[in-house]
Amino acid sequence: MAMRIDLEFAKPLSREQRISLHLALAALPKTARVRVIKGGHAVVVMGEALGVDRVRAALQEEGVQAERIRTSLSDEEDLRADEISEDHPDGRERLRPIGR
Repeated sequence: MAMRIDLEFAKPLSREQRISLHLALAALPKTARVRVIKGGHAVVVMGEALGVDRVRAALQEEGVQAERIRTSLSDEEDLRADEISEDHPDGRERLRPIGR
């Protein structure tokens, strides 16, 4: 299921913020394309079933606050796509160390 997430920012992102945010979002699993809109006021993320919570967590790690986050997925589809959501039916993502 293909999706698109639009991020809008109150102030234009600096060059350093654009680069670090671009790399952080491009490194997320299932991300196909990340596009910083000219002027640095918005970012478009396209991929395969990538949830808003995962994108929001990546923004938080980079110390960037988005004013608005919109997705092409319905609320139910977004919830199922994002394993790290507290509301996900299977609970939080479970990680097991390799070799155990």
